[in-house]
Amino acid sequence: MNKPVVVCLAAVACLGVSLRLVAAEGAGANKPAVVWPAADIKWSDSPAIKGAKIAVLWGDPAKGAYGAFKTIPSGGTIALHTHSHDQRVITTGGTIILTMDGAAPKDLPVGSYSFIPAGAKHTAECKGSTDCTYFEEQPGASDIKFVDAAKK
Repeated sequence: MNKPVVVCLAAVACLGVSLRLVAAEGAGANKPAVVWPAADIKWSDSPAIKGAKIAVLWGDPAKGAYGAFKTIPSGGTIALHTHSHDQRVITTGGTIILTMDGAAPKDLPVGSYSFIPAGAKHTAECKGSTDCTYFEEQPGASDIKFVDAAKK
């Protein structure tokens, strides 16, 4: 493919993403800006995983779409499980070992991205001596459905 065609395709792709974001956020008119320094972000215990924390940035994970920071304690593991909705995840602290069912484990250090489709079986582990933090976005309510190892 020649360079002008590649540039044109990239521009069309960026425009599509931008339009999707505008549609998801609404027109933006009459909405206040939200600016939270890290010290102002409110963390609470995760209702789903002992020792984990959550800081909801928008939405309500109990009712629908949301975006949130989450933590897994150092050395912590989330056993084989699924979710009802797709998840998009970016590692923001530590290294998470993500194992998709049937695939080799992957180390996900800071800056790593993962897309986990609804219903995909996976495990997550916080590698090392520091807690792991990640940003998670989901288009529907949060849930975690643990897979009984005996049913594998």
